[in-house]
Amino acid sequence: MISSAIWTRLPRSSKNKKIDTVVMKMQRQRVFSLLLCLIFLLFFGSVASAAANGIKERMAARLPEIVELKDKGVIGEDNLGYLRFVGTTKEKAELVQAENDDRLQVYQAIAEQQGTTADLVGRRRAQQITEIALPTHWLQDANGRWYKK
Repeated sequence: MISSAIWTRLPRSSKNKKIDTVVMKMQRQRVFSLLLCLIFLLFFGSVASAAANGIKERMAARLPEIVELKDKGVIGEDNLGYLRFVGTTKEKAELVQAENDDRLQVYQAIAEQQGTTADLVGRRRAQQITEIALPTHWLQDANGRWYKK
């Protein structure tokens, strides 16, 4: 590092060269960091991609029916990150079970990547869902009580 006293004594062209060198070094470091991130994402993305694509497609296809069931108050989001029936009506139980099965697979894949448990991933997801849930949808608090946001 050049002190300010020395810096001010350098000819103008030397200052510019030093600045250019520092800027170029920072740019190279950014590019290198971005490349590492890209390689990481491509590697882990391709490993999980084949299985994830089928799950994502199935979950996307079910979403309108799930939202409809939530809007009707038939199902809600529990505190573990899964769908549960709120009342006695068990409308479209196969659809709800299929969604929960896919969620479990997603949670397990994330847990494996992060070195944690599927249970913890599901609980974190439940917190995220709580934050974005509509006021008319049922949610389950940490004590297992159902409420509307």
